Amino acid sequence: MKSITTFPLFRISGFPNWILALSISLLVLQTSCNKEKRYIYEVQQQELYQSAAQKQNLKTTDQFISIAYSHLFGASITNTELTKYNIALQSLGDKSTMQDMIVKSMINRSGVQLVSNTAMRADIPTFVEETYLRFYNRKPNEFERWKMKDLIQKNTDVTPQMIYYSMMTSDEYPYY
Repeated sequence: MKSITTFPLFRISGFPNWILALSISLLVLQTSCNKEKRYIYEVQQQELYQSAAQKQNLKTTDQFISIAYSHLFGASITNTELTKYNIALQSLGDKSTMQDMIVKSMINRSGVQLVSNTAMRADIPTFVEETYLRFYNRKPNEFERWKMKDLIQKNTDVTPQMIYYSMMTSDEYPYY
């Protein structure tokens, strides 16, 4: 009868199997017991514009469309939709007219994140402040605060949708 010789997996000449197995176990336990590193991410303070006069750079067509979409929907625009709007914007000679049409088409779609009319009228100063920060990346000056508040209080037909549209089609919005 032939004897079958088995070769142990963890056999190193001169070392018994149990010492090798113990060493590997200790190594595994040592690496698994390390404390998890904690990372703390902080949001950096962003400097806001003090006035519209500080904005001197014109947004590219891609930037205008992408930023307008994210301001209205709170999400990034898809490449397909960006291309569609970009082609439409570049196809017409008058860029401001096409930007107006793009903003109008976006603001009338479902899924736009608008403040409700009752919420706007319940706290007009906060609405004005947040709207200026949202669309212009700056706080309104005293005249702008007063004018917007006066417009909303005296004209019950004014809706947040109208205010958003007017801010996005203003001369300041295409600049950063």
